[in-house]
Amino acid sequence: MFWVVIGVLFLVIFGASVLIANALKPKSQPMSRHEKMTALKASGALRHRKSNRN
Repeated sequence: MFWVVIGVLFLVIFGASVLIANALKPKSQPMSRHEKMTALKASGALRHRKSNRN
C-alpha cells in the first residue's frame, strides 16, 4: 500500500510538471522551408552539400 501511494504521488507530480511546462512554453510560429534550410546551413548540419563547401 505504501508503494502504491508513492507511485500515485509520483505520477501526480510528474503530470503536473508536464502540464505546467507546456503552459509556460511560448507558442512560436513554425519555420518556413527557407528558414529551416538557413538554420541547417548555419549550424553546419549539411556539410555534404555542394552549396556549403568553401
